[in-house]
Amino acid sequence: MKTLKARISHPRKQILKISDLSYNQHYHKYNVKLDQGVDKITDIMEQPIEVFKHKISKTPRMGVGGRPYTEKKYSVQVGGQRVTRAVQLGYTHIEAIVYE
Repeated sequence: MKTLKARISHPRKQILKISDLSYNQHYHKYNVKLDQGVDKITDIMEQPIEVFKHKISKTPRMGVGGRPYTEKKYSVQVGGQRVTRAVQLGYTHIEAIVYE
């Protein structure tokens, strides 16, 4: 378990698996340069990402074209570029503030 940690402490901070997150794949898909200082992250980030927790439906849902829709447990609200950077650096987990 390789975790990207945040320098700032917060009472609601948790460690989450990156594979459980739904986040913007734009930076992976189009190889866009990361900005806002995210490209300088190597082993620690200033603040944890912020995510919303979802209830996963027990009945299978269908997506576009009748394909099964894969639901994720969390969606990233703030810090999508930090998640992308964590994946680029080979991290499997990331610190996050979870909102219900």
